[in-house]
Amino acid sequence: MISLEEIRAYRCPRWEELPDLELYMDQVISVLEKNLKIFIGDDPSKSVTPTMINNYVKQKLVRAPKNKRYDRGHIANLYIITLLKQIMSLGEIGAAITCVTEKYSSKDAYNRFCEIFESSLALVFFEEKTKISKTKFAEEDSIISSITLAFSNMLYAGYLVASRLPEKKEPPVKEKKKK
Repeated sequence: MISLEEIRAYRCPRWEELPDLELYMDQVISVLEKNLKIFIGDDPSKSVTPTMINNYVKQKLVRAPKNKRYDRGHIANLYIITLLKQIMSLGEIGAAITCVTEKYSSKDAYNRFCEIFESSLALVFFEEKTKISKTKFAEEDSIISSITLAFSNMLYAGYLVASRLPEKKEPPVKEKKKK
């Protein structure tokens, strides 16, 4: 289970912090899992696989790699997709990414996503003032904000439920009766 301390300390890697050299599939998966471990944990249904990435490419959610290598743009999109697939369909994620990247560069869209995502986590988990500006809210920011708040709320609901469940205990081992 995710702790409140982990969530409070979580920071999305910004565009500049993503690897600036092209990576092979297994390296991309390693980077994603390292940065998303807090959200995907050890749950195999939430982990990133080569098949998933290939499907995202086929569905044009992520552009095709060049010579089987992935760059920052690929990693940024895969980061977002991995988070959002827990609460949205791939079609909805693709539409949201397209809408936002029509206004912002990939770098700016990704960094804006990170900023709003962190603010959404803070808002939902800690009810702190957020960095989300309510005065000049572009439509694209409203899309990002709504998506990241939905994710944060789903994550918080899961946290609340898990924190109230009794700890799983191993069933006692039955001894075999001697004959």
